[in-house]
Amino acid sequence: MDEKFYPYTGATNPTAYEHWNECTDPDYLLEKLMWEIAPIEGKMVLDVGAGSGFQTVRYASKAFRVFAAEPDPRMLRQIYLRLAKNDLANVSVMAASAEEITLPSDSIDVAYARFAYFYGTDESLPGLREIQRILKPGGHFFVIDTNPDQGQFGKMARQIYPEIYTPTYVEERADFYKEHGFERFEVDTVIRAPNRDILGDILKLDFAEHYEEVLPTVEGNEISYSLSVYHFKE
Repeated sequence: MDEKFYPYTGATNPTAYEHWNECTDPDYLLEKLMWEIAPIEGKMVLDVGAGSGFQTVRYASKAFRVFAAEPDPRMLRQIYLRLAKNDLANVSVMAASAEEITLPSDSIDVAYARFAYFYGTDESLPGLREIQRILKPGGHFFVIDTNPDQGQFGKMARQIYPEIYTPTYVEERADFYKEHGFERFEVDTVIRAPNRDILGDILKLDFAEHYEEVLPTVEGNEISYSLSVYHFKE
């Protein structure tokens, strides 16, 4: 695998990744928040780090046009397979990372980065500048991240990956985004699976061999999941 690409779990287990997308925020609380702030009907939309294109297709049902930017060829294959199954003429796929988007300046109304590229550190500044360049005046940019301070999923993530989700993880990222003109929102949602087997597959996707440690701590087929949403308006 090319080391420039994040070791995307969805690339090695697309079935479990599809379950993850289907079962995460099933009541669409995240979309409700974002679309109240920035409606996308008839708009030009950019999906940064589009993964398998799951969200791209949802955006395309409302937007005038959606650009799906994804650098990983393994995930691009999944996007093309998804688009082949959906009769969509308003989606364009770009093999590009956030800092490499070649769209014209002032061309995008709303951009999204959902668990992709923008992790609240200076390393994401090239991509941030590129997104700001292509936003129209009054355009919006949303960055979605896990909040390990709240919710069962976040606390599991901190337990398994303490070197990533440090005690100051949220505070540091909130400060970073505030410095660069973002406001912060919190969405408390859930991961709701139809059965324990699928929930186990989802947890295995994120926690690998450690999922056997966390699955017994969950009752039923649902876990709480808190998201930090950072919003920038041009």
